[in-house]
This record gives sequence, C-alpha cells and structure tokens, in this order.
Amino acid sequence: EPTAVLTEKEADALLDSIRAMSKRGISVIFITHRLHEILSVCDKVVIMRDGHVVKDTPAKETNVDEITKAMVGRKVNTSVSQDIIDHSDAKTIMSIRKLWVDMPGEIVRNVNLDIQEGEILGIGGLAGQGKLGIPNGVMGLYEAGGTVEFDGKPIPLNNPRKCLDEQLAFVSEDRRGVGLLLDETLEWNVAFPAMQIHNKFLKSYLGGLVKWRDEKAIHEVTEQYIDELKIKCTSSKQKARELSGGNQQKVCLAKAFALEPKFLFVSEPTRGIDVGAKALVLEALKKFNRESGVTVVMISSELEELRTTCDRIAIVSGGRIAGILPATESSEAFGALMVSQVK
Repeated sequence: EPTAVLTEKEADALLDSIRAMSKRGISVIFITHRLHEILSVCDKVVIMRDGHVVKDTPAKETNVDEITKAMVGRKVNTSVSQDIIDHSDAKTIMSIRKLWVDMPGEIVRNVNLDIQEGEILGIGGLAGQGKLGIPNGVMGLYEAGGTVEFDGKPIPLNNPRKCLDEQLAFVSEDRRGVGLLLDETLEWNVAFPAMQIHNKFLKSYLGGLVKWRDEKAIHEVTEQYIDELKIKCTSSKQKARELSGGNQQKVCLAKAFALEPKFLFVSEPTRGIDVGAKALVLEALKKFNRESGVTVVMISSELEELRTTCDRIAIVSGGRIAGILPATESSEAFGALMVSQVK
C-alpha cells in the first residue's frame, strides 16, 4: 500500500519509479487496493480472497470490474437476508460528523454517518481503511475528534463512561484484550459491567446505604445467556480464559446484552470462530435487534456476513464513507465502493 498516504502527484511519481525499476530488470511485487494503479503498472495481476489465490492473469486481459468480482465474489452464492427492513422513515438515532480517530493501523479522517433507530447497519471495507476506528473512536477507546449526537444529545468523545451512561454498548474486535476478564468466572464477566454502570444485580441493605451482589440474579442471568447462546462450558463458574474463541465471543455478546443498551456497536463478531459459532452469533445479533428494538452497528471484514445480517451497509475507504447501499445490492457494487477513491 505505498500510495495510500500520498497525493495524486506523489503517487504518479512513485509509479514512474516502479516502472523504471522494472525496466532495469528488478522484479516488483506491488500490493495495493487501488486497482487502476495495478492495471497501469503491472504485467500480471494476482487476486487473493480468504487466504487463497483466486485469479492469476495478465493485466492486459482483465479490468477493474473483473478484479472486483474476484475479490469479493463467492464460489457458492450466499443467500442475502430476506427480512431486510426499510428504516428510512425512522428517526436518526446517531449522527456522526467529521469524525477522526487516532488508532494505530486505521485511517479515520472525516467520517459523516447517520444511523436510523432500530436498524442493523453494517460497516465494511478493506483492512486499515477505517472501519474498526469508527466504533473505537465513538466509544472513547482511542483519541478522537469531531461530533457525535445520540438520541438528539451530544456525546462527548474520549469519555467511555459517558457513552455507557447513555446506554451505548460495544463488543470489541479484541475480545481477549478488551472484551473479557479472562481470569474471572462467566458470571462475573456477564454481570460486572451492568452492575458497575447501571446498578443491576445488586441488593440494597440498611435503606440503600449498603449494596451487595445479588448472587442469585447474577447466576440466573448467566445461565439464561449460556442457554440462549449455547455457550459450551462446564458451568457458569468456569473462567473465561478456559473457553474456546467462539464461546468467548458469545460471552462478550452476553455481557453486552445484559447491559440492555439502546445502541450496540459490535466489531468483527465472527473473527476467528468456527462456522457453527458464526451462524449462532449472527442469529443472536439479529434476534436481539428485532425483538428488543436495539439499534445495531456491525463492523466486519466479511462482506457476505454483512449482506446476510444487515439492513444497510456502509463502506469505508480512505477514512471516509464511500457509500451506503441496501444489503440486497450485489457484492460487485460493494466491491466497487471498497476500491473507490473518496475525495
């Protein structure tokens, strides 16, 4: 990605240098998501998807549309969600303006985005283009600037507690580093945030002067989510560290659901988990949205998962929103947005 941070003029100069190296007999492997650069510089194009080479062709024999289709296509057609709901008449629950985020490995320069109440909005895009930075910036995990309004009120940036107080929740892409108390029980993981933020699962004594954990309520809510999310564990007392990645992810979801939020960011919810767990996690998110009316923003590198789960999908490119389309649009249309150059 050598041209990602260059101006157009600087990029042209670099491409000229690459051509000159090739003429001197130096072999060059040029890795970029800017497809027109590949076609203008390269002799051969190799496209990878899901860790495998899916196309290997002379550059003269292909074009941007064919490359895009190979990048995002699937050998088997994945069924797009059949219960997409149009929320265009719903009120705007969150309005993001001129958001920038200082998150390592992510470009978030100028994000403007309106999210409708009750919808499942997907955010996709290529790695490093800014999709992960958006929830981390809004929720205060990394330094951010711009403005965010939630339910008609401004939300201060760089203040995670304020977000939680306003009934926002976040399932991080880093479940082991951010999402879980690894050496604590499942009960403590599920109940602790709701206990700390909303005073749930507590008993009052001496007229409210003393509050103590309601062990029965904590046990019951954990057992409820173990059952609903089919979390494989020895008991609710098992430590989070001892679970598989897929089951740890389910605990992260249970923790967020227990907060009973109005709005949920969930980032890379299926990363590193098996196919069966993926289906269950995605179904749980959709059920949570449809039955509780909670607005869900799902950030994922898996375009097909966004298309099967979300109502609309926003694509981030170069730190900005390149476009928003209904989930019923073709993979190729989303792929074109991923490689577009947003000014």
